[in-house]
Amino acid sequence: MESDPDARRSALIRRYGQISSPTVYDVLDKLGHPNQALHSSIRPLRTGRRIAGPALTLHGTAMARPDGRWGTAFSYDMFRALQPGDVIVFDCGGHSASGPWGGNTGANARVRGAAGIVIDGATRDFSDLTQMDFPTFCRAVTPVMAHGRFQIKGFNVPITVSGQVEPRVPVNPGDFVVADDDGIVVVPQALLAEVLEFAEFAEQAEGETRRAIDAGEDREAIDRRIDRWALLKQRRRP
Repeated sequence: MESDPDARRSALIRRYGQISSPTVYDVLDKLGHPNQALHSSIRPLRTGRRIAGPALTLHGTAMARPDGRWGTAFSYDMFRALQPGDVIVFDCGGHSASGPWGGNTGANARVRGAAGIVIDGATRDFSDLTQMDFPTFCRAVTPVMAHGRFQIKGFNVPITVSGQVEPRVPVNPGDFVVADDDGIVVVPQALLAEVLEFAEFAEQAEGETRRAIDAGEDREAIDRRIDRWALLKQRRRP
């Protein structure tokens, strides 16, 4: 792995971007980290998009007494903090009545180089976001505006997001997010290199398996010959 931080970051984004979320999840699961998949209700607005990158976290809550405030300072500062390749992960605190994301915020994030956004909540402006091809994963689409109903509380702090295996998945700034049509997986920073090595090996083996199947080879013979977890077993052997 490259020693220069920027080069290493770019390499991680590129290499993780070529691996499916199921493969990444399988590796994490086998390493003893099963609670890394976000809830299956968080879906892409447009299928066929795969994003991977460091998490820039954002969180907010519903307002008990709507007063028109929006947390604008947090919004502006968050966009200024974005780095190319970041994936915004937005914990809406269970709020889904209104959409605190939309066309203008998507355009701003896109111009700043964000790879996409994962929203544990709702968005507005479906057509804008899909036409500009800004990858957006969310629970719902709504016409209801967030002003006066939702308050942004902060960004780039530890958050939790709805999980598939357990109720909440921790997400820290800099954790890696891999999202595609199958779902969304979060790789903790401390595991990035290890997960990547095993996932790339497994993905290559999976490709060999598929080519053998397409060539008409017996499935049992294929499974005896190709073990997508061989490297992981070798490295993790006591």
